[in-house]
Amino acid sequence: MKLTRALTPLAVALVASAAFTTQSLSAQSSGVYTAAQAKAGAAIFTAQCSMCHGDKLEGISGPALAGSDFMSKWSGQTVDDLRDIVTTQMPLTSPGSLKPAEVLSVLAYILQQNKYPAGDTALTAAKTKSVKIVKQG
Repeated sequence: MKLTRALTPLAVALVASAAFTTQSLSAQSSGVYTAAQAKAGAAIFTAQCSMCHGDKLEGISGPALAGSDFMSKWSGQTVDDLRDIVTTQMPLTSPGSLKPAEVLSVLAYILQQNKYPAGDTALTAAKTKSVKIVKQG
């Protein structure tokens, strides 16, 4: 009887934890941006970001935004963490000048280049909080 009472709160905690984990994983596997959003982001990236981050996001005078160096630095963080940097510090020549929709499009492009799948709904500021940066297949 005492064991059952002790296990009940543990079971509730495990179920709640699984619910949060599933939401984060399913958001990534089902696509968190649209192809059109990533295409718009590519154009913005070329005009505003590629001079420092490279045409292939490989990093020139700025850090790489794709590949193993990017994953080493950002793995485990959320896209919202990256959104904060882009919003407040980029582009280097005019920090904070990108509109919120432009930032989200650039983030969609970065996700695309890191093999995140496109989906049916656009990346939003709210969604960036639940998307973890992890290596995609």
